[in-house]
Amino acid sequence: MLFKSRRLLLPVVALVALALVAGTATAAQSKKKPKNPIPALVKQSKKESGIVVYGNPPSANFNALVAAFNNTYPWIKVTEYDLDDNTIFSKYASEAAQGVRTADMLIASAPNLWVYASRKGYANRSFTPTGLSAYPKWAKQFKGIYIMSPDPAIIVYNKLLVKNPPTSVAQIANDSALGSVTGYTADNTFGYTGLYGYVQIAGWKNLQAIGKRLKPQSGVGAQLQLLAQGGASVAYLTSPTARFTISSNAQYKQILDWTYVKDGTGLVPRGIAVTAHAASPASAKLFLDWMYGNAGQQAMCESGFTAFKTGFKPANGCANTLADVYAKVGAKKVYMPGFTQKFVNARPKFTSQWHGIFG
Repeated sequence: MLFKSRRLLLPVVALVALALVAGTATAAQSKKKPKNPIPALVKQSKKESGIVVYGNPPSANFNALVAAFNNTYPWIKVTEYDLDDNTIFSKYASEAAQGVRTADMLIASAPNLWVYASRKGYANRSFTPTGLSAYPKWAKQFKGIYIMSPDPAIIVYNKLLVKNPPTSVAQIANDSALGSVTGYTADNTFGYTGLYGYVQIAGWKNLQAIGKRLKPQSGVGAQLQLLAQGGASVAYLTSPTARFTISSNAQYKQILDWTYVKDGTGLVPRGIAVTAHAASPASAKLFLDWMYGNAGQQAMCESGFTAFKTGFKPANGCANTLADVYAKVGAKKVYMPGFTQKFVNARPKFTSQWHGIFG
């Protein structure tokens, strides 16, 4: 009987061993690196008609970025329509509904509108940039919607008029000799985000002290022009794309300079997404993937956006990085709102309070 029992056990032991081998093989397969999607995207992109972008970056900054992208992908033509944030989303939604050619990629500094875009399914959710794991977790806000550049609101000033460059809104508020001030209104999406971030750290007091000295302008281009003409001496909480504009414009370079806001820097997250109705999805995905690689981060830095890959150190001394913001301002003085419903819901009351101060 003992011999018979052992014979019966042998097939059972064999089955268990086979199961263990099969399980090990399955586990090994699951640990394999996912297939690199880039070769297939490259092949498909050569059959597409280029990327159409609806975005808010100033043309000069974005053209510099595209020039660097074309060093890697010279066959992909990129056409940007420089639009205000509201138009970016409304134009895409209208065209997508009609089934006509529309944007392949959206870029906007509008957390409130990105919340809506996610809810409405404007983004292509099928692709994640291959290098995204090297970034802060908040680089991905929603499925298919990412942070292109965490732009710090900065101070720009006319160095011919300002003897002691201000490094805080408090200095601007308390130095009446600076005269007129320019900047965004809270009605502008970049303006609201930068102002909101500042108030979370420093409160309303310094903004109230500036009061009627403010000459608001709707865009950074108009602000720089006003400063260069002497219509204002300093711009508070403006777009860091001004850094590139100043450095690449011979006239502005002689007149204007900039500093970080050391009493409270609001990061304005410039979002990016490949659209759900893209006509050139492979080309747009290649742009997105390139941007999160080292070459893209170097180009982002050099074109006046903010590189933010963890541990990335730009070449040629470029300092337009999130690491530089933290080093110069201090992490406790930096605020990132993210694309949250809380931020969206706060806007009506915040805007009303802003207008109560500035008119």
